[in-house]
Amino acid sequence: MAQDWDVIVVGAGPAGSTLSAFLGARGLRTLLLDRDRFPRRKPCGEFMSPEALATLDRSGALPKVEALPHRRLFGHEIWSYDGSHLRGDYAPFGKYRPFRPYGMAVQRLLLDHALLKHAATFPSVTVREGFRVEDLILRGGRVQGVRGVGDRGPETFFAPLTVGADGIHSIVARRLGLTEPDRSLCKCAMVAYFRGMEIGDHGEVHLTESGYFAMAPVDADLVNINFIVDQSKMREVNGDAEGFYRRHLMDVPRLAARLRNAVQVGKVATTGPLARRNRGTVAPGAMLVGDSTEFVDPVTGEGIFLAVRSAEIAAGVIPGALAVADPDAPTLAEYHRLRGLEFGERLNSCRIVQRYLYRPWITNWVVRTLGAKPWLADRIIGMSGDYIPPAAVFNLPFILSVLNPFTRRRGTAEPARAIGS
Repeated sequence: MAQDWDVIVVGAGPAGSTLSAFLGARGLRTLLLDRDRFPRRKPCGEFMSPEALATLDRSGALPKVEALPHRRLFGHEIWSYDGSHLRGDYAPFGKYRPFRPYGMAVQRLLLDHALLKHAATFPSVTVREGFRVEDLILRGGRVQGVRGVGDRGPETFFAPLTVGADGIHSIVARRLGLTEPDRSLCKCAMVAYFRGMEIGDHGEVHLTESGYFAMAPVDADLVNINFIVDQSKMREVNGDAEGFYRRHLMDVPRLAARLRNAVQVGKVATTGPLARRNRGTVAPGAMLVGDSTEFVDPVTGEGIFLAVRSAEIAAGVIPGALAVADPDAPTLAEYHRLRGLEFGERLNSCRIVQRYLYRPWITNWVVRTLGAKPWLADRIIGMSGDYIPPAAVFNLPFILSVLNPFTRRRGTAEPARAIGS
């Protein structure tokens, strides 16, 4: 059978475009498909952790991303149900150092388009926007390509390897039976932008009985406010997403006061349910990257890191898989293993956080305690910044430090940091 491409990548979000750039740098003939046309809006918290920036730097895309309107965020602040507050910075801890002492918030409208254009700069990468993949070509239990519809009508493409990078509702993952809803964590997101609102150089999370608001400034004056709410509560929307969103937003006094002179830009966008569990990441002739594998709401914004880093891991395995005739699941299993080593503890930690986040008395105590010990809060935020592994946080010495009311910070003073742009 004639092979049109070495790799077909379905989905041109951060995972798919980053993977295509890494493959393009290796000279692999890569077809990148997406049903949308770019630029397009994508509901998201729109924050990239310091280590997401490191991955984009290795892909060659970071200078192009930094040229976009953006804001540097040096950590996160969290307000609990009772008003308790903590602030954590991306500070060094022992041998662990962030790639940069900040993360970056950029509109997905701009970010995804920039990553797509970067992938397209490689001669071996072909991009097809407006092409909807409708099914996989399966022969003898092996994926051999995709079929779908684009501007030229129905088309079929063949490759020894097809990669699903098409998000939570991935057709590749569903067709292969590799994903299922995580009904214990069914959340939806409602996202809107505001101008004229005061916000500093940290991301913000505000917990309420109805859900939580995550905020990030994405340029000099534009703020993304993301409302995460349980799917069961979405019944109250009743066709009025704008009214539902605004009511809950204005019910938070510390936000309502800051929004008094702000202007909403555009309409509220809604997406979800969000949580998925993976039942595997590879199959004969196919693999999954990014949210198509699984998704756990990370609260403080590691989603783009998981997408681009999983793409980088996959790019390291794919050339070896293609070196054998018709890559199969055992050959691709190295990706599954490496991905588990990279993300297993992190995703489990996210699930633990989700389990207790919606129990106000626990969260109030944790936030209040860490708020009084900012050097420990830095460690939590460093973990969310993807440069401190969970094992360096969720361990007995850390827990004892949290519980001990007499714990004092040890070591030298924090290094000075530059003011963000």
